[in-house]
Amino acid sequence: MKAKKSLSVRIIMALAISLVVLLLVYLTGRYGWKLLGFRACQGAGISSVEVSDQAVQITGFYPGSFPEGFCGCISREQNGTLYVGFRFSAVFGSLVTGDFTVTIPVKGEIKQVILKTGTGETTIWLTQSENITEEKTDDG
Repeated sequence: MKAKKSLSVRIIMALAISLVVLLLVYLTGRYGWKLLGFRACQGAGISSVEVSDQAVQITGFYPGSFPEGFCGCISREQNGTLYVGFRFSAVFGSLVTGDFTVTIPVKGEIKQVILKTGTGETTIWLTQSENITEEKTDDG
């Protein structure tokens, strides 16, 4: 009788541990990229950028051929410039589409919005003129 009870407790413990491990792997894949900062960010297709006194709203999509889900974005405000980075994943973004709309609260006046990735920067909004597509890479 004790052997059956001991075996069932071990099976339940093994299943519980497996579930916890799978959950940790999923959460690490889905949100762990934020630890790497902008180095882990990817390019995004930007549909619109709306800047107000309190927030910047960016609407966009995954630009690749095969759909990947939107995992999230990170941002940093510095001297009137808002740097934003986006992350997509085929595995860990599977519960959502690649389309996104994010609203980023800002503290000061924003004069420029830059899309920052692991390989470079692209200006996506300027105070004077929208739809700027100037690109700058880390190589020069």
